[in-house]
Amino acid sequence: MPWAKFSDTSATHPVVLAPAAFTNWEPPRWTQTDLVNICAGIFTRLTTQSAGYLTDYVVTAGVMASTAGDNWQHWAALMVRAGYLAPTTVAGEPAWLLIDDPEHLAHIRLKDELAWERQRRKDNGDPALVVPVRLRDGDACRYCGVIVNWRDRKGGRGGTYDHRTPGQPAAGPDDLRVACQSCNGTRSNHPDADHRRPPRPAPANPFYGPETVALLAKHGITVQVTAARPGHQPDYAPTHPRPGSQLDPAPAGDPAASRTTPTTATPPPAGHRARATTGTTRDPATRRTARPSTRPGAQPDPAYRDPATSGNTRRVLQTQDQQRGGSTDPADHRHTGSGSPGRGGTGREPTTPTTTNRKRGRRGRRGRPQPPPTSPRPEDHHG
Repeated sequence: MPWAKFSDTSATHPVVLAPAAFTNWEPPRWTQTDLVNICAGIFTRLTTQSAGYLTDYVVTAGVMASTAGDNWQHWAALMVRAGYLAPTTVAGEPAWLLIDDPEHLAHIRLKDELAWERQRRKDNGDPALVVPVRLRDGDACRYCGVIVNWRDRKGGRGGTYDHRTPGQPAAGPDDLRVACQSCNGTRSNHPDADHRRPPRPAPANPFYGPETVALLAKHGITVQVTAARPGHQPDYAPTHPRPGSQLDPAPAGDPAASRTTPTTATPPPAGHRARATTGTTRDPATRRTARPSTRPGAQPDPAYRDPATSGNTRRVLQTQDQQRGGSTDPADHRHTGSGSPGRGGTGREPTTPTTTNRKRGRRGRRGRPQPPPTSPRPEDHHG
């Protein structure tokens, strides 16, 4: 369909801003800003008029007069001076050509371009051309080999038909090839399209997808859907088995090919985190000098005794207890009921101390057993 496209930078194009520098111009009541806006508005209307009527950028005097008004000669001269228009003639009458800058200003689709688009749609919908082409090429692009998608209308892998001679209608199936959108767009209508993207020979075993099979069956041609894409093996048939695996075939003439060799490997120990049974055996005596766990909340090892600090800790505890007047036995520093083996790590069972040291403060009282209540609870009275 015909259309006109304006660039995002058209408002700041040098041609659009050129009337702002004009000083000696009639009528004098217009400012430079007015000249810029009026010329840009006239140009926009002339562009859409040319695109809608397929005049290929040509503006006649009648169109100019109907667009610019009574002073259309002055506005035409001003736009020629700015660069919007270029003088020409049509059938001996004065006319103008609109500026052609599709990248930065505006672009109009030409008449020949629209006629070629209609011809392509006509060729692509002709079963006498399309059916033999699909039977010959299948669904593989004749330029890059990719399997096209006939339902995709915008992506690069969408299926199309490329004309062998760009810009010329197809006279028969030999003038069309199956192509993807990407390769067809690269070839376009360039005369050197075969050098830009050279074609491949027709495939010996075409790939037929469900859409192509249905199209051919509609016109009385029966083919089967291809099971695998060209150059690829099915997922259930690996092409490179590992040596020694069950998928690795035995050599020819080997009598062991029909027998199953029992495995002699030793099963691993029970548990997925079991340690290896080989190597040096850890001596249980070394646990006394092993470093304790530093994880948060880990319980101390009763059998662990730090040789560097055990003697000093005992002497410090004895000195503190003598100063407070308490017991010098480290076992008395344990909390009753907690199950802790003691600060010294002796491993003895916790016992309840016979004497209570009230000078230890709240920490000492927290460990003392509480006496049973002497008075009955209110719920014990039943009236």
